[in-house]
Amino acid sequence: MCFFFISIVKSAKLVYNETNGNIYGSASMRGPTDIDGEILESELFCLDLLEIKNPAFVKDLDVAQMEALSADIREFLIQSTSKTGGHIGPNLGVVELTIALHHCFNSPEDKFLWDVGHQTYVHKILTGRANRFDTLRQHDGLDGFPKRKESEHDVWETGHSSTSLSAAAGMAIARDIRKEKYHVLPIIGDGALTGGMALEALNHIGDMRKNVIVVLNDNNMSIAPNVGAMHNVLGKLRTSGKFKRAKKDIEAAMKKNPNSW
Repeated sequence: MCFFFISIVKSAKLVYNETNGNIYGSASMRGPTDIDGEILESELFCLDLLEIKNPAFVKDLDVAQMEALSADIREFLIQSTSKTGGHIGPNLGVVELTIALHHCFNSPEDKFLWDVGHQTYVHKILTGRANRFDTLRQHDGLDGFPKRKESEHDVWETGHSSTSLSAAAGMAIARDIRKEKYHVLPIIGDGALTGGMALEALNHIGDMRKNVIVVLNDNNMSIAPNVGAMHNVLGKLRTSGKFKRAKKDIEAAMKKNPNSW
């Protein structure tokens, strides 16, 4: 069952949260229809992306609110990069994934390693840098890749591909030596996964049996078409009947009890 939310804001009230500096609010929006075709009213999240200070607010959003946030971010990215340039395709393809990561994990305590780094625009928006997007990829402006000097949420600088898994292995080893508790999450594309360094690191992580969560971003939104056997295998897996059935079963289970995920 699909629900479609029409982005028509009827009224909105913004609230400033002194604890974390975020602008919160609820907007009465026209939501899905019921079985009789009547429009249902739903209280959805409304905020100015330029006012975001940190990603903590994402944890309080439900699915409908995260969908509304996704739409706002996509519109912002298109308008912003139409003026400054930048990697628009890979970032439009990672909006929901980035929001989901910040909903489930705690950056910067949990370490996000983006591979390739040009897919971090949404991450930058959610970590308080939307108000600098007019300077994207300009001198002394916002970097087009993760930059540690920009934010504590950028823990690894990845200009080009296939380095995230090696970095994740090192961070996991250091974490365990120091007896610390946090997650290490390399987010790697199917193109970046074909690099020799990535495959070597993946083999090493498995052999060490370290607690590393590898997120494979296989969304066909690279800056150029992917080639090679790895890409072909993942493509066949993604389009296979068994995978599609498993995906539908998981989605159905999540819709029945969304608060348990």
